[in-house]
Amino acid sequence: MNRKRVTSLSVAAAVLMAAVLMGSVWFAYFSGVKADFTLPPPLPSGSLPGTSATGPGLDLAFTPVSVGADNIQKLLETIERPEAYIQTVECVYLWPGGEESFSHTFARRGELTRVETRHGGHIQNVIVTPAKTYYWTGNAVPYNEISPEDAEAISGIPTWETVASLPRESVLSADYLGLPTGACLIVRTQEAVYQKEYIVSLETGLLAGAEFFNVDGQTAYRVTAAPPSIGDPGDTWFTFPDGKMAEGN
Repeated sequence: MNRKRVTSLSVAAAVLMAAVLMGSVWFAYFSGVKADFTLPPPLPSGSLPGTSATGPGLDLAFTPVSVGADNIQKLLETIERPEAYIQTVECVYLWPGGEESFSHTFARRGELTRVETRHGGHIQNVIVTPAKTYYWTGNAVPYNEISPEDAEAISGIPTWETVASLPRESVLSADYLGLPTGACLIVRTQEAVYQKEYIVSLETGLLAGAEFFNVDGQTAYRVTAAPPSIGDPGDTWFTFPDGKMAEGN
């Protein structure tokens, strides 16, 4: 075999090996199979409000992890969230000819959660501890111990945990979303007669908004969450009307 033929075969082998290696990299990169579901950094500052991070016209500084109905719930669980914060959530119920608004303030410190709900002139409080859940209105003493299920029924506020705990078949789609307040995930679901949209912040991992639609496509319920104030809310938020402190880490 002459030198020219040997050289040609060597080049061909090298090209074939490179093609195999590049093909393997291409498949691993574009197949969407991720080992740890690590989320990307926030969207570039020039992203337009309400546009998908994977949509046209965005000059992305990163390649997002593939997001869809199959993996969104696992992704939601991996987002890092603050251990302590205060956040106000406004909820509006809408019906033909009227609406009703509720304001909820969440205060969290480790395993303790306080929810103060204001509606008209009424104030309702729930404190959730690792062992028990407590409920009272105004400055009522004594306060009542209730089940977590009853506490959820009292508040009715959706959170990111609501989305993460839904049956898989309820999730229709998921995508990235760029908003003025930062990068988010938007999850669309079908639950009973309602189509729902949940928006979760990638900055904090907390719910940023939600909207529920009737069968006729009209909004029946809207949630708007203010950016949270990160840090310890203070002992006052976890003190009962009789002056005792809630127990928890």
